[in-house]
Amino acid sequence: MDRKSLRILAILPVLLAVMLTGCKKDEDDDRLSMSGDLNFDFPSYAVVGQKVESYVSGITTPSGSDLEYFWVSSDIELDGTDTDTLTGQAVSMTLPDEPGLYSITAYARSKSGEYYSRSRTSSVQVITTDAGGVAGWTPGTDTIKDRRDGQVYQYRRYGNLDWFTQNLLYDGAHDGLTLGRPYDDSDGIDRIFGRLYSWQDATLGESGSGLGGGPQGACPEGWSVPTVEDWEDLALAVGKTEVDFYDHWDGIGEVLSAPITVNESAMWPYSPDNLHTNTAGWNGFPTGNSRDNYGEYENIASYGMWWASSEMENGMVPYRFIYYNTDTFDVYYTDKTSYGVSVRCVRLAQEQ
Repeated sequence: MDRKSLRILAILPVLLAVMLTGCKKDEDDDRLSMSGDLNFDFPSYAVVGQKVESYVSGITTPSGSDLEYFWVSSDIELDGTDTDTLTGQAVSMTLPDEPGLYSITAYARSKSGEYYSRSRTSSVQVITTDAGGVAGWTPGTDTIKDRRDGQVYQYRRYGNLDWFTQNLLYDGAHDGLTLGRPYDDSDGIDRIFGRLYSWQDATLGESGSGLGGGPQGACPEGWSVPTVEDWEDLALAVGKTEVDFYDHWDGIGEVLSAPITVNESAMWPYSPDNLHTNTAGWNGFPTGNSRDNYGEYENIASYGMWWASSEMENGMVPYRFIYYNTDTFDVYYTDKTSYGVSVRCVRLAQEQ
């Protein structure tokens, strides 16, 4: 019998006990329902071998010594125990060294048996940082090395500009700053998806205008955060029609978004209205966004979003976005600090 089978057998008594205290109520069953929402943070994506910590809470009744939390996983190693079960609200774990989809379940139970049990399961896609488990993207036509941290970026020419064909991932450490965050604060996945930045972090607070006239911000030397005019130039290059930045760009979201797969599973949900052809080779990924000053993360695998550096007259700042269920490359706006999205860097096209 293999190790995983032994691990599953080891947790069967625990699961049986939970089932017996959480089964459907019958006429003679006078147990009560717990109050509150069982919740814990767990990354949607992480890298092989990554250390993850979490904390479960949310149940308000029962409380005190009658309430017990515990964790169960048959395929993730829970630190500090030789079994697949760990009692307590806090847990740390080491994710497997093999890419794949893994899950963990948190339980709340009443020691007295007076209440029904609660459970919640979350899953994580574990990937490799060398993009070995990520497919469906198109290589750029050239590369540059960021002299600050040695990171190599691919780029491609569109119209009058060179554009990164991957998201920026500079963390600011070279300059003594902390710029942006990886999705879910899951260290390592920014090597694949890039980081999410507030507009303030992306531009360092400087607005830009004109073709190639954006601020360097978090971009490498010689590159800048794209302006409204830069985005319009991209749309003209791939869509062959002049557009206004604040219009809805029909069809352009489909040719700029890549049919990315993670561990052989499609990252964008299927929609006949956006087949993510990536014919322009721009490699738009659905890397989601942060909100509440990096306090919450949402919309991964549904939206891809990118800043424009040009501040609006009302003090708000715009970003463009692709949604899985439509082929448009749309636009919206927000404030400068609370929302975080991806960054693509640009420069005026260089002689080749």
